[in-house]
Amino acid sequence: MAVLPEVATLDLKSPANVQDPFPVYRWLREHDPVHWSASWNAWAVTRFDDVLAMLSQPLKFSSDRFRKVDEAYASDRPAVKAVGEILGRWLVFRDPPDHDRLRDLLQRSFTPRVIARSREQIQATADTLLDGLRDRAEADFVREVAFPLPAVVIATLLGAPTADIEEIKTCSDRLAAYLGGAADGRDNFAEAAAGLSGLVDYFRALLRERRAAPRDDLMSLMLAAEVDGDRLSHDEVVANCVLLLFAGHETTTNLLATGLFHLLRHPEQAAAVRADPSLTPNAVEEMLRYDGPVPATIKIATEEVRWHGRTIRAGEMVVPLFSAANRDPRQFIDPERFDVRREIARHLSFAFGLHFCLGAGLARLEAQVVFGTVLRRLDGLRLSGALPRFKPTMFLRGLESLAVCWEDVRDRERKGATS
Repeated sequence: MAVLPEVATLDLKSPANVQDPFPVYRWLREHDPVHWSASWNAWAVTRFDDVLAMLSQPLKFSSDRFRKVDEAYASDRPAVKAVGEILGRWLVFRDPPDHDRLRDLLQRSFTPRVIARSREQIQATADTLLDGLRDRAEADFVREVAFPLPAVVIATLLGAPTADIEEIKTCSDRLAAYLGGAADGRDNFAEAAAGLSGLVDYFRALLRERRAAPRDDLMSLMLAAEVDGDRLSHDEVVANCVLLLFAGHETTTNLLATGLFHLLRHPEQAAAVRADPSLTPNAVEEMLRYDGPVPATIKIATEEVRWHGRTIRAGEMVVPLFSAANRDPRQFIDPERFDVRREIARHLSFAFGLHFCLGAGLARLEAQVVFGTVLRRLDGLRLSGALPRFKPTMFLRGLESLAVCWEDVRDRERKGATS
């Protein structure tokens, strides 16, 4: 198969393609839309309509990798068994009818009303973090804002004390190596098992406290949720608290940092949002479309599928590439252009159908508040230093750091005093 000059290699796991996957995504969409990736040992699907078709057929393309790919989880290694035991209870890795039961129960606690009540806390947290930058004119946006804000928000929602956030983050980072598909040679199962062990122990202890004395938090709501006499088991509550914690801060941190990176790379777009804050919600949708925090997921074919001249066999892994689909010119006009005024009928950064992200509303709210506050309070905000690097993961996309600078408030005050 010929390779176009713009693509050095079709290996989706190569360091260059992890840093900037969009050239290879573009090539695959046009020349090999259902592509066998030897490094992933999976099929990669890149066109919007094809990804949408996959997400619309959950029985043909299963989300339950822990039960449908037996050979990958038949190992006697304790680490492998531990990962499968806990993650196998996550909503995102279940198929109907188990998925439907879990989602019905979780939705009773993670409602739009619960999310809307977080706006005041999100704004207060954003203001506090920016107050800490008052006497500075530069910062690492990841460390100072993009990580701490969503971590505080989701921990508070779940009922975890903010004093425990660093402990929780250490465990969550180890889990990210597995779920993100780390491409740097580490033992992902060992890392994930260690991280999960810490998080499970933490939430089991919290669960014992909430059983004795319920509070106004998500864990207490999960324990009380009931549909037709059915309730979540304690193991399901713990496992899905781990899911909400991980997804609620890891992906939102990446959305905030990557979104700001692209906004500041396009100064005219940043200026438009600063001049007209009503553009902020649409700008967030464009950030999600242009370079979302979850570029792909893994499905398992449950039957043989013939597609674009390829034969996918039952039991093989199939990867819908959301980030490739979100730049499909069949769906979006001039998709490589970042445009905060773009009219977006639908993007796939929160997936679609049965597995549409339960926390999409919270992520959107956090991003809208953060970007509105940052652009309002940090005059002259711009990128500084070297071009940032993305983390070496394939299924989670986020920056390692993001150096930014802005006009020093003391200089502005001095200018005002002498004018």
